[in-house]
Amino acid sequence: MEKATCRFPNWVSTKIVDFYAEQGINYLFDWQLDVLTEANESTNQHLIFSAPTSAGKSIVAELLAWKVASTGKKVLFVLPYISVAREKLHQIQRCWRRDDIAVCGFIGPQASNPNEWIGAVCTIEKAASLTNRALSEEWFNEIGMIVVDEMHMVFDSSRGAHIEHMLSKVLLWNSMNSEEKIQIIGMSATIPELNRLGEWLESGKVCEANFRPISLNNHIIIGSEMKKIGSEESVREFSEDPLITLAKKSFLENQQTLIMISSKLEAEKTALNIANHFHELKLLDDSMMERLRERADGLLFIKNGLERHGCKDRNVMAALAWGVAFHHAGLTMEERECIEMGFREKSIIILVATSTLASGVNLPAERVIIKAQTRGPSALTSLSYRQMVGRAGRTGHATRGEFLPHFPNRAVLDTTIRRTDIVSLLVLDHLF
Repeated sequence: MEKATCRFPNWVSTKIVDFYAEQGINYLFDWQLDVLTEANESTNQHLIFSAPTSAGKSIVAELLAWKVASTGKKVLFVLPYISVAREKLHQIQRCWRRDDIAVCGFIGPQASNPNEWIGAVCTIEKAASLTNRALSEEWFNEIGMIVVDEMHMVFDSSRGAHIEHMLSKVLLWNSMNSEEKIQIIGMSATIPELNRLGEWLESGKVCEANFRPISLNNHIIIGSEMKKIGSEESVREFSEDPLITLAKKSFLENQQTLIMISSKLEAEKTALNIANHFHELKLLDDSMMERLRERADGLLFIKNGLERHGCKDRNVMAALAWGVAFHHAGLTMEERECIEMGFREKSIIILVATSTLASGVNLPAERVIIKAQTRGPSALTSLSYRQMVGRAGRTGHATRGEFLPHFPNRAVLDTTIRRTDIVSLLVLDHLF
């Protein structure tokens, strides 16, 4: 794993540097410093940048946003999912309060007077509403920067229009105001048409980094056979369901694994199937019970938390007893939050989640497996594929990563290849 060696820029206050040091970030990577330097030299120019997940995009945007907020100008952080927005809100509040910069959340039904905050963390729809309010109440000129995380969402068929309308208003405002300009910062691990977006944003600056601090092993499973990406060479032949085999390996080696499934019912069935196999294996392998004892206190804490929130789902409890859980929209928010906490605390080793929800919560893992689907709302697409890749081996959570798309047979893989929106980062030249 490559280490960061660059010091923070001189314009970042000591209090902010200290905050990141407490989070284990003492230095920056070369690409981060390059982007910060270029952005600092062209403050009136919009910036779009892309880098692999775990490369450290967020801190770049946060430092640029802090610089604007420290002048008294308002900054909006725009994130696509409520759970991720909540995490960002808590982090920015903890950091910026050291410089007495007030940060408010526009995530649920709450509303705040614009005089009460400098930083705002919003979902896409709330940000669009907030900018409309700023225009109608005539405080749009108080905004200095809008940071759009997951900028690729502008291409989303259902929510992309909100981002486009919001940023179009900023562009129009800037064209009519020579002094009170608003800077747009857009970032993502998965931005197609990067240069085209830059041109749309008034010839905004475009930066693309390919740096990934943690190495990622990529294989593909077709039926019962594992192959190297870009090769027909067989790496392994599974004698049973590959998901079961890999789940056992993860459990015994303490490798947190995220399995992404297309439906709620399938997620539950898969989690219970894995838990049942663990139960059978404990009779043959003493190390299974040893691993379970290591996690006993954490699992009990999660179980008690679920019970306090009124969870009576027998399937949840049955899987949890073996360090396995499922995560989908059929669970209550409180139940999902308990399970997410258990995974982050590493009490839960195997988490089976619907792919749509897995992209909306920050759940990094050492191994990510996708059980591919080619039809319906959860069909594998270019953007969803890239986002799922990003869950594997994140900095601060793992020292390595492994990503495994799993196709039941060659026919399903071929169908996926024929989908016009599939352009895989990893297998474009070979399988996809």
